[in-house]
Amino acid sequence: EHVLFLTVPMMDPLPPAYFIRIISDRWLHSESTLPVSFQHTILPAKFPPPTELLDLQPLPVARTLQNPAFVKLFPFSDFNPIQTQTFHELYKTDRNILICAPSGSGKLALADLAILRAIQSDPKGKYVYVAPLADVADETFAKW
Repeated sequence: EHVLFLTVPMMDPLPPAYFIRIISDRWLHSESTLPVSFQHTILPAKFPPPTELLDLQPLPVARTLQNPAFVKLFPFSDFNPIQTQTFHELYKTDRNILICAPSGSGKLALADLAILRAIQSDPKGKYVYVAPLADVADETFAKW
């Protein structure tokens, strides 16, 4: 007995069937064709689209953080649109968040916000900062 695993793309609309043809490279006239019906197949839901960037007024750093020591970490006066949109989730809640944005869009500042939230919640806690490059980790360590 042999087991064969296949991965096939599932297009929309779903085809009525695929025909799988198996041919031996060692035996003459050893072949088989198997129909695979998709008549009762239910595909999983597609991934939801990413969150749209909303047209929000930039949040001022000093008024939003209200802590002079925290404000010194940010070399700008207002958060950019991505930082403004994600600020509440990062700084006011303890929920997990995944942020995917282009390089240079301020993700390091968002990591700083999450760390500040953790420090406020547990000042004696331990925090792990993971960076893609050693230079980025060194820069962040020096800033803190």
